[in-house]
Amino acid sequence: MRAVRAITFDLDDTLWEIGPVIARAERKVYEEIRNRFPRVAEHYAVEGIQKTRQQVLKKHPEIAHDLTEIRRVTFRWMLTGCDYNPDDSHALLEQFLQLRHEVEFFADVVPALRRLSERYPLLTMTNGNADVERLGITHFFTGHISARSAGVLKPDPRIFELACQMLEEDPGAVLHVGDHPVDDVLGALDAGFQAAWINRRADIWTHEREPHAEVQNLIELVDLLDAEN
Repeated sequence: MRAVRAITFDLDDTLWEIGPVIARAERKVYEEIRNRFPRVAEHYAVEGIQKTRQQVLKKHPEIAHDLTEIRRVTFRWMLTGCDYNPDDSHALLEQFLQLRHEVEFFADVVPALRRLSERYPLLTMTNGNADVERLGITHFFTGHISARSAGVLKPDPRIFELACQMLEEDPGAVLHVGDHPVDDVLGALDAGFQAAWINRRADIWTHEREPHAEVQNLIELVDLLDAEN
């Protein structure tokens, strides 16, 4: 790796496992729907909400970068179709967001962020709707970028360009850390960043271009950066 002067981090599946969190949140919200809006539950199974969300996205591609709004519009669509007040979509969304932030950090995350934040400016960059202020780790970071705020999703280079502007760094001096081979690694490489693939499941890399580093946890990344400097 070349000299690193700043680091950007993906969130979901990089700092915590997101699949079980989302599944639990959707189940809990569906219980609320079943209790408060029984006609919706009669019409939609919990598994059908994902299908409805895809229909919303097809109809409203202009909000593809905004997972929060996609969910709100999905709730609104379901409520409206079953003759309920569509404004109740806001309460359902807030319940989902609260549950969505009940995450458990991987054991290496807080110790690694503490060490890295002492040496580098750190920035979050996510396609999701996690809010680090709700998670108690905002003090490790100098700023935060979401696809919602940027108006584009990774791997679009514009979200990486925005990170450079916020960090006041050239792309080649920034290391992006993430779990997704395309959105994080290839997206970072296309934008001129250095890229570290956090491969917690020991997957096989299948792309022609390779990351500058591959680690299974963030402590390995800290040790690697220590060895490079």
